[in-house]
Amino acid sequence: MELPSEHTIARGLLAGQASAWESMYDTLAPRIWQSVARRVGPHQHEVADIVQETFLAAAGSLRTFDPSRGTLWGWLSGIARRQAALYFRRRQTRPPSFETSLFDAESAQLETSEPLPADLLSAAETAQSVREALSMLPLDYEELLVARYLDELSLDELAARDATSTTALQSKLARARRALRSALARVTGERVLP
Repeated sequence: MELPSEHTIARGLLAGQASAWESMYDTLAPRIWQSVARRVGPHQHEVADIVQETFLAAAGSLRTFDPSRGTLWGWLSGIARRQAALYFRRRQTRPPSFETSLFDAESAQLETSEPLPADLLSAAETAQSVREALSMLPLDYEELLVARYLDELSLDELAARDATSTTALQSKLARARRALRSALARVTGERVLP
């Protein structure tokens, strides 16, 4: 079954067609899920909650969607970014909790080649800081960094995708990395080396 185009879905949504909501979900939910998971991490329940909140917020604010200002994906991914930011704000108001399972087997870990609990915790904290910093960036910088370093697209592939020169893309990538360093410094409260 071929899914309808975003343009067709957008027209249906604006015309009040209930079937357009189902089409939007079927077409865009996997991309929204992936986008949210990159921001929040591998916490399936939190990702599911944020994706659900994204579609609920979209239903409540459909009147703000203007196809002349951007794509349906851009509008919905912007809502997802805001929902993920709300998730991070809510987490900051709660005291941090550490999983005791990381510390339970510390002595057993010392005798194996598996990572130590402290290393696992440090890696998890670093990954969370990077996700939070990425969510603070302009969408084009975030998408570029994710495509380059997580999806491992080459500069040539990215330049072709964005219909730009490799030189222009390298400049934009350098600006995106600087913005990420600055965001990481704000998230961690530490100076991040260039």
